[in-house]
This record gives sequence, C-alpha cells and structure tokens, in this order.
Amino acid sequence: MIFLIAVFFAFVIYGLVSALFPSVWPQMAIEIGADYTLIGILVVVINIGSGLSSAFSYVIRRKLGTSRSIVLSLCMFVITLLLFLIAKNLVIICLALAFLGIGNGIIDTVINSYVIKAYDSGKISLLHASWGIGSSAGPVLMGLALTNTNNYKNGFLWVIIVLVIVIALFLALKAYWEEKKKTLDKDFVALHSVSEEEKQSKSNLLDILKIKNGLPFVSCFDVMGATNSTLSAWMATIAVGQRGISVAEATTAATCYFIGITVTRVLLSVVANKIGNHRIIYGGIIVSFLGYIMLFIMNESVYYMYIAAFVIGVGIAPAVPFLHSSVKEVFSEEYMGVVVSACNSSSLIAGAVVSMFTTLFVKMLGINNIQVLFIILMVIGCILYTRIIKNKEAA
Repeated sequence: MIFLIAVFFAFVIYGLVSALFPSVWPQMAIEIGADYTLIGILVVVINIGSGLSSAFSYVIRRKLGTSRSIVLSLCMFVITLLLFLIAKNLVIICLALAFLGIGNGIIDTVINSYVIKAYDSGKISLLHASWGIGSSAGPVLMGLALTNTNNYKNGFLWVIIVLVIVIALFLALKAYWEEKKKTLDKDFVALHSVSEEEKQSKSNLLDILKIKNGLPFVSCFDVMGATNSTLSAWMATIAVGQRGISVAEATTAATCYFIGITVTRVLLSVVANKIGNHRIIYGGIIVSFLGYIMLFIMNESVYYMYIAAFVIGVGIAPAVPFLHSSVKEVFSEEYMGVVVSACNSSSLIAGAVVSMFTTLFVKMLGINNIQVLFIILMVIGCILYTRIIKNKEAA
C-alpha cells in the first residue's frame, strides 16, 4: 500500500510538472523575445522526447526496476526546471523540453506497467485521475507564484524542492523494499517486482507485429489516445467556433471537459471491478457519441456547451486507463512491458498526426462539422476493440 500511494503521488507530480511550462510560456516568450505562437513547435519537442523514452522504457524498467526508473524520470524533471530557471533563449528552452519529454515517457510507461501488473483496473483508473489532479494544480501553483512573489520562476523553485524530497523518499522506499521483501510471500514479491521472466525476456517493439492482437491493440490505443489529446487541445476552440462565445467562456468549457474526465475516472475506480473493462470501454464510446451528437444541436446557451463538453469528457475518460488495464488480460507477462511502451510512444505520434489532420478537416468542412471526425475515430476505435475481443475469445 505504501508503494501504491508513492506511485500515485509520483503521477500527480508528473501531471504537475507537465502543466507548468504551458501555463507560463506567454511570459517566458516575452522575456526571451520569442513569438508565443511557437508553443506548437515546442510541444513537438516534448512529444519527440516522450516518444523516444516511452519506446525504450520497458528496457529501462528491466534494468533498473520500478523505483530507480521513477527516480531517473524525476531527475529529468529537476534538470528541466533548472534549465527553465537559467533559460535566456529558445535553445535552452528546447533542451529543457527534451528532458521534460524524456522524463514524461519514462514515468508514464514505467508506472503504468507496474500498476497494470500488480493491481486491478480500478487502481489504473484512479492513477490516471491523479495525473489530472496534478495537471490542474500546475497552473494554480504558477498563479500563486505570480500573485504572491511576482515571479513565475519561484514556482519552478518550489517544485524543484518537492522533487528533491520525493526523490529522497523513493530511494528510501527502495531500500525499505529490498529489506522487507525478504519476509514477504514469493508470489507477492513477484507481483510487485520486475520478475525474472521480464528481466530475461528478449521481446522488443518489433514483436508487436508478430504477437496475436499486438498491432490491433496498439492501433486501438493510438486512435483512442489521439482522440483524447486532440479534444484536449481543441475543446476551447470548438466552443468559440461553434457557439461564438468568449474565450473566457470557452476556457470554462474546456475545464468542464477535463472535469468530466477526472470525475469519471475517480468514480470508475470504485466500480470498475464489478462492471468489467469491456462494458466500461463500450459504455464510454456510447456516451462520447452522445456528446458529439449534442454538438450538432445549435443551442446558443453557454451552459449547453458546458454540458456537452462535460459529457464528451465523461465518454472519453475510460479509453486510455481501461485499455491499459486490458493489457494484462490480452497479453502474457513477457510482452506486457513492450505493449505498454509501444502504446505510449506511438500514441504520441498518432496524436500529432490527428491534430494536424483536424486542422485540414476544419479548413475543408468547417468547425461546425468537426465532431464528424471524432465520430469516425470513435467508430474505428470500436471496430478495432471488437476485433481484439473476438481474437481473444477465439484463442
């Protein structure tokens, strides 16, 4: 239980650190004399770092174990924030973002791999909700730094102090575990450690093309994950474009979307074991479909948009955590780490592709029809997931 609490807190920190840069970039851009619209390119730097480190995180976990891998990612975050403190130009900022991406990829893949193996789907849903809590806290913390000290860099310093403390705690926790596991049941230790089977495994990312359900599963995860990330970036723009509301009101709509995701994941963590992954994922697809349909109804009330955004968030919420949970059901332990790495790394690429395609789609058909694209993606995801289930049942 102690380690579970620790990894949940690490995931909160992951969300917190990820949200710091976007919340203060406009101010940083002014200080270094850069165009604030470069944020789109800078996000790509993060995604490249995340994609590369995610792709090989299964190797890192095999070599270092869960605790040391988490410490490595937290150290990447410390380096990131230190570079932000001294950044005077875009080169240093890009270097910082590369370290941020590397840290993101490692901690995301390693912790998901651990929780998928050791715990049930409810814990995985709660884990992803904890990231949402951290990412919501990032802008708030930076707001406090600016309000109380008139210097956003103090926010970076506060988080660095927290990171150093958390690193020390994880190192102590690793020492405690090494001593404690001598008295624990062997099956329990195997469940919560990188097993010998994992350490000796020769499986790699290319095996995704060979193992049954490998490519369909990763493709399904990519579609669902890309839809989530694209909606996260576009929700405020959709609100402004379709309803003609103010930017402030559109920001509230985007917040409703994230609230829908976080609240749903927390609630599902309680009932997930009783409902089952299949019903939850299909239920989410149905709810998200209803949310997209709501966007076709030209109700001018701003509150209607808030409700629609919330419903879409509720629908999209189960996709990523419960597909992660399904890894344990669909694949043997030998391939679990590789599958999680493949899903996390390729979904970043898919997210970038879908986001760019969304821009082209809107230019061709207008923003009032953008939900058609999300419905198409939802149908593709549903078809892929159904194929996975049928293949599993036929095995």
